[in-house]
Amino acid sequence: MDKIELVIFDMDGLMFDTETLSKGSWKIVGEKHGFIFSDELFNEVIGLNIKATENVFKQAYGDDFPYVQLKEEKNKIMMEEIKKSGIGIKKGLKECIKYLKGNNILIAIASSSRRATIDFYLESANLLNEFDFIISGQEVANGKPSPEIFLACCEKLNVKKENTLVLEDSINGIKAAYDGNIKVIYIPDLVKIPEEIEKLTHQNLTDLLLVPEFIENINKVNCKNQG
Repeated sequence: MDKIELVIFDMDGLMFDTETLSKGSWKIVGEKHGFIFSDELFNEVIGLNIKATENVFKQAYGDDFPYVQLKEEKNKIMMEEIKKSGIGIKKGLKECIKYLKGNNILIAIASSSRRATIDFYLESANLLNEFDFIISGQEVANGKPSPEIFLACCEKLNVKKENTLVLEDSINGIKAAYDGNIKVIYIPDLVKIPEEIEKLTHQNLTDLLLVPEFIENINKVNCKNQG
């Protein structure tokens, strides 16, 4: 395996425990407006960008489903909760970032969320200035499971795909990395991925705390081989 020079983080469910909060907020909004949202629906939209998510909701509830209005209500509920209680940071995130920065490995975020949401979450976690590049789902023509968002990170930071590692928790994110020929580590959140998706991953780890050791081992081997 090639030396790792760039690590790309997904955000929701990977860096922050926001998928649970999002799901609960959607259910509150749904009850208010007379909609019942199934767990299967939430599983389907994890990792999708805003437009693709809207399409899934409209396929399930009809073309007149007021997605934009309800999403804004859902976002307000989430934002208020985060302002009140803080954002849930996933195990090992800060240790992982510290290791990567300390070893001169570039770090990026490639998230399907809006840029304003990404910045709000990072600011809430005191991580706003830690990343070398951040790209949102709004900034690419094709969201996950297209690999475009990950390839944009490689291009912007001038790192080859072979020297890049993606960290993901969703089916759509794993597909995107695989289709872009970028190695991907699966770190589970809410949804257990099916076996056929698991086969697309390079490695499965239980949490971000284990990522530094994984990279350390790869880069040590590459140093020895070069020596």
